[in-house]
Amino acid sequence: MTHKERMLKAARGEQSDQLPWVPRIDLWHNSNSMRGTLPPSFKQSATLDGVADYIGGGYHKIVPEFLNVRSLEDNIDRGIGVYRLWGMAYRPELVGVEREVKKEGEATYVTYHTPVGSVSCKILYTEEMKRAGASLTWISEHVIKEPKDYKVLGYIFKNIKILPAYDNYLEFQRKVGNKGFAAAFANLSASPMHHIMKEFLDATKFYLEMYDHPQEMRQLCEDMEPYFDQIFRVMADSPAEVIFSGANFDEMITYPPFFRDHIMPYLQKLADMLHPQGKLLLCHCDGENKGLLDLIAESAMDIAEAICPQPMTKVSIREVKKAFQGKVTIFGGVPSVALLEESMSDEGFEQFMKDLFQQIAPGDRFILGVSDTTPPDAKFERLLRITEMVQERGKLPMKM
Repeated sequence: MTHKERMLKAARGEQSDQLPWVPRIDLWHNSNSMRGTLPPSFKQSATLDGVADYIGGGYHKIVPEFLNVRSLEDNIDRGIGVYRLWGMAYRPELVGVEREVKKEGEATYVTYHTPVGSVSCKILYTEEMKRAGASLTWISEHVIKEPKDYKVLGYIFKNIKILPAYDNYLEFQRKVGNKGFAAAFANLSASPMHHIMKEFLDATKFYLEMYDHPQEMRQLCEDMEPYFDQIFRVMADSPAEVIFSGANFDEMITYPPFFRDHIMPYLQKLADMLHPQGKLLLCHCDGENKGLLDLIAESAMDIAEAICPQPMTKVSIREVKKAFQGKVTIFGGVPSVALLEESMSDEGFEQFMKDLFQQIAPGDRFILGVSDTTPPDAKFERLLRITEMVQERGKLPMKM
């Protein structure tokens, strides 16, 4: 059975032969390639997929390669959360908008001119970020600075056209092959309000704006509805088996009432469009999810990816499984600190993994992965050791 087959069976709640093991190593690879510190067994030109093959797990092809651009156009609209990346199943086009771009050192300034006014943002990608393996640039100046900016953003999003780009996605899917499922990227945000939170404001300012300018915020959400609706329709008709929509859920930031009112309805809406087509919905649930577990189970998502347990969060895998009630597949389980010698000794790592396998058993609806990702200074041998453990203990159904 291939890695892709195992992953899809786990995602659908079906029985396969072995526990899927799919470590995310992109940030680790970015950083160590940049620093010239890949393990001695690799040439410094070793590719991400080449390292994944060496580890022996499946390919983690969930989060897009935001910095692997073909032209400036691919990610120039990062400041408003809009992308045209290789492998995406759609292409957004700004209509009635003039974009002005200026670069100064490590900063990129983007201004959007519309018939109803202008907004601007500042994007950073520093040398320090490169060395840390960062896969996404940083918004250091957000587009919403004053109340009049809401109307400008509303105009921009009401006039975005979403065009299918299925050939672009199929190229990505063919490259991944049977090493994993190629998740089709819909959006990092799950809904209009979540998009405003993630892309247009910093977290503190967002909550102040919810209180100070609720009417403007509600109107902007309405103006963004067509953008999300178009993406959802294109995703439902796409050739992808798995759709990635929504990331960075956390009980403090996307607190339970916020998740219930502003995120869950959109996940359910998208799932209702995907499921009749035999497609699965995946969300990147990489935060502290203890207060959200019951809502995630109700959300209609099929895969909760990047689930991170103790000691990095307050929940155990056993608690997550109990809350999900077999409705949602867990993708994750190995917290990144377990791969760091400074955080966990070799003996502690062995005991942690032994306990984790006991909690995972019998292994249904589970894809083993690193939560959120393998850190740059991870002990590489521990990834190889997990591969051995999966071979030793991961035959399904696993013994309790």
